Amino acid sequence: MIDITFSHTSKVYDDDKGLFDLSMQLPQGESFGLLGPTGAGKSTALSLLMGFIRPDEGEVNIRGMDCVKRHHDIMKFVGFVPKDARLPKRTTGDEFIRLMAKARGSVGRSHMQQLMEKLDINPLGDWAYMSLESKRKVVIFLAFMHGPEILLLDDPCAGLDANGRNAVLDLIDEQRKKGKTILMTSHVFEEVQRSCDRVGIIREGRLVTVQSAKSLQYTRQKVYHITFESIDQASAFSQEWETGVELLRNRVIVAIPGSPQVLLSTLSKYTVLDLVGGREEMDANFLRSFGGDLI
Repeated sequence: MIDITFSHTSKVYDDDKGLFDLSMQLPQGESFGLLGPTGAGKSTALSLLMGFIRPDEGEVNIRGMDCVKRHHDIMKFVGFVPKDARLPKRTTGDEFIRLMAKARGSVGRSHMQQLMEKLDINPLGDWAYMSLESKRKVVIFLAFMHGPEILLLDDPCAGLDANGRNAVLDLIDEQRKKGKTILMTSHVFEEVQRSCDRVGIIREGRLVTVQSAKSLQYTRQKVYHITFESIDQASAFSQEWETGVELLRNRVIVAIPGSPQVLLSTLSKYTVLDLVGGREEMDANFLRSFGGDLI
């Protein structure tokens, strides 16, 4: 069974940004990651699936049902985590959880308690005064609490500390192993690598490649920040290395695929004061290899 279908789907905004001619299918039980920088069209794709907006061209279906016309039917088996958490201001997280559990029906208390413990949630505070992380956890809880068959997760780890991030990724992996269909967005490679079977790279509203998470790991360039003893040494290294180098006085940024062995051998000729590799915020360098500059 095909759970999610985009068929030549486009949604264009006034600034000429949006989503352009997206075609892809997610079979039942697949976990798919949509990876791309801010403004690439990831949230637009999930808004279309939720029926919040209509496509300008093409179709968007969940299990063969139009996402706008059959929104209420689809929501019975879909869990959604929006990128921006918005709940009624004059309520506590606990009150809203109980309200949603009653609306959903058949949500067991023991299941809810287990889920709260996994996410380390304290939902008793007033929503208006909750921290961003607490709000995020409540929204994630609401998406998972009724055991949905399909999960649509828009940057689910945004605003979470390391412990919260690991708890959410563990929860996603748990649902993945249960055979749930998952579509999650992120701009962080490690999140989709850990949680997804396949990954699609989206840039400027266009899907540019789809690969298995495992194969994408070997495609990805690794980025290293190297500080040399002097500007002259940094310059000499840049001329010797030639490709994938950015020179910043006595510091060099290098992007390389695969093993750093050749890089380390080359650096042995120089006096290196500092070497930092694998920085998460440098995922932009990886995405840059899929179709031009991001800036």
